Amino acid sequence: MPLPDGAVASKETNPNAAFLRLEAGPTFVRCLLPVMLTGGTTLMYMTWLELREEDFQRAFAAWRDSTWDGLVLHGALGNDLKPWTATLRGAEVMASVRAMDEPPTIVNSDHPMLHRMLTETWDRDVVLNWFPDPLPVAIRARVSRHWSVERGEGTAAGLNDGTWRFGKPGRSVFVDVLTDKERRSPAEFLRDLLKGAPDVPKEQTLITPTADDITHAFWVDTVVDGRPQRDFYAHVVREGTALSLGAFFTDPDDQKWALHMLRSVSHHG
Repeated sequence: MPLPDGAVASKETNPNAAFLRLEAGPTFVRCLLPVMLTGGTTLMYMTWLELREEDFQRAFAAWRDSTWDGLVLHGALGNDLKPWTATLRGAEVMASVRAMDEPPTIVNSDHPMLHRMLTETWDRDVVLNWFPDPLPVAIRARVSRHWSVERGEGTAAGLNDGTWRFGKPGRSVFVDVLTDKERRSPAEFLRDLLKGAPDVPKEQTLITPTADDITHAFWVDTVVDGRPQRDFYAHVVREGTALSLGAFFTDPDDQKWALHMLRSVSHHG
């Protein structure tokens, strides 16, 4: 959080500062707020804690000497935090300093939602899917109510006109969920989806039927802006629905990655 909610930056505002005094008078210290997620992951927010003037002065003085370690502060949270829908700004919290080289960490609150955030373990995939920036871990991304696909480590996410995009340098994946209102068989629906697809050699095609669906993929080598690229197209088709996946990459060895992305597709009944 670059600034507390509602704060207006001035020429004197340092967005990287540990302490902040607004022109209107309120004073803040930067702090951490940890949220435990499944899979042994912790989501760490860096937010702001609003302090009374005397506590601000005490914290500022302690920052410069050995009394910083173990310092306890009481104040009000300076930001609402996504994806939590409850209003958190202004909630009373307690924070303590756990190490000399760290900002205070929020450890307790009587606010019902904040108390849950601090004490419960939350589903990693659900929470982290709200963040579009590259993530340090792989998660499962729900692209619709019934379909999901892996969002790889270091991959950014975006949604545009119903199409999901997951990408990192040299790799991009586009995912669409399709509906067959006629509820044809998977084979009939697939034939319709492949109309206009290029003819490719058998060794550039993958077909895997199961009792519930048909997975079909093919790939072609192209040139984009003078650079070679592989285009990998796939469908996982069930009665009434299909997931369409396009993976595009510049390193031919990433064919294994594209196949991994296809195998990560899951349907949830």
